[in-house]
Amino acid sequence: MKVFGSIGRIGSGKDAVVKYLSKRYGLPVVSVGDMVRERAAEEGLSPTRKELHRLSSRMIREHGKEYFMALVLKRIEDRGWEKAGITGIRTPEDVRFLRSRLGDGLVLFHVYVGDDHTRFERMRRRNSPRDPQTYEDFLEEDREEEAMFRIEGASAMADYSLDNSGSLEDLHGQVDAIVEDGAALEAVRGGRHDRRH
Repeated sequence: MKVFGSIGRIGSGKDAVVKYLSKRYGLPVVSVGDMVRERAAEEGLSPTRKELHRLSSRMIREHGKEYFMALVLKRIEDRGWEKAGITGIRTPEDVRFLRSRLGDGLVLFHVYVGDDHTRFERMRRRNSPRDPQTYEDFLEEDREEEAMFRIEGASAMADYSLDNSGSLEDLHGQVDAIVEDGAALEAVRGGRHDRRH
């Protein structure tokens, strides 16, 4: 099994990387966030970021730190996918668990944006009700996520870093360059060794 994941702070564009791999290279995707939201819906909880964080924390306390990553891998295995993308990898424990199960079969991207205002403005444009509405609230949630998930520590364990300070096309170009030239990513192309010219 080959699994491609992305990690980064809120508004960094981490999900955009996996979505692009899905669109361009046909990679099926499993979202940890969707799994948390499914559970929240079952329990009748509001899908706000704070409520989802509380639910995640409770599930991890009750079932262990590997709970969500184990669910994700089970879903991939149950569907018989030989390759897949994962969105929602956050903690060093997530990365260690996936590496313990997948070894070199895990390819992890760290997506970052150099300017906090840029991340906030991008979040505002997507207009999701679960996102903070003011820059101050955004910074507070960013700090809370870092304290809860230790995203910076997990990001340091990534195989590749992608700078998403520019346009979406720039980000896609970085992904393409890795897929086309990186030996570790041959599986996403279905084992083909050709390159685009």
